[in-house]
Amino acid sequence: MRSILTALQDGRLFELPEGASKDRVLAFLARILDANPKIEAGADAVEEIKLREQECNTGIGLGVAVPHMRARQEDGDLFCAIGWSQQGIDYGSADGMPVHLAVMYYIPGAQKNVYLKEISTLVKAIRKSGGIEPIAKAPDLNAVRNLLLDWVSSVLSDSGPDAVARMIKLEVKQAQAPAAVEAPPPAVVPGAAKASVFSVLSVPPNGLFVLTSESDWGQALEKDESLGQHLAAGTPFASAGHLFYVTGSTPYPGGRVLYHCVAVAMAH
Repeated sequence: MRSILTALQDGRLFELPEGASKDRVLAFLARILDANPKIEAGADAVEEIKLREQECNTGIGLGVAVPHMRARQEDGDLFCAIGWSQQGIDYGSADGMPVHLAVMYYIPGAQKNVYLKEISTLVKAIRKSGGIEPIAKAPDLNAVRNLLLDWVSSVLSDSGPDAVARMIKLEVKQAQAPAAVEAPPPAVVPGAAKASVFSVLSVPPNGLFVLTSESDWGQALEKDESLGQHLAAGTPFASAGHLFYVTGSTPYPGGRVLYHCVAVAMAH
């Protein structure tokens, strides 16, 4: 489960939008794969994932699905993105259980056996921990992260990965602990309310993909024809009842750019 551990360390664990369909979940996670700079340019992860899913349902039971995309290239590391749904997704799994955890993989040719071993180990960890129920009933994403780290620690016997898992878990718990000193009050934006951190992935020639669990304004923003201009300019702009701020960007090969943004809902 080394790629799952790496995903947790790199922040690739996401809460899936409530009530999201299977197709929407697949598209959401596939866009995360698209942001991987090691995926060959020109690959359309969304389309390839959906085509493979039509050939064979990747719900492995126990409340888990493992959709995947096979790379055209042999070299590279196994790479995954993880989605969690407290409500559960109607995935069409053979056992009829809703999926609470979707782990989407990018599999280079030389990593096929590694992928199969990781899936086998994942199933072992789920059964060893008593099933998916603790993750299904987890109150938030931090609790899910800690439970997944428990899974990793339970099945990785060599000291290196186990030590890394425990280190990350300690860092998470420290981040969750209340601060020893009182923090200054957050800045108040006049007329604004809730703020949300999100990303926008630019993948030529497929367009712009808004990565957020906020389905109401996320879909509207994705349809905004001026979004690309605003992101490139890096200046605040208003759309879909929100103010949007671009806080940074990360360029990747093939012309891909991941924009880091904040949305602030305007008070009515």
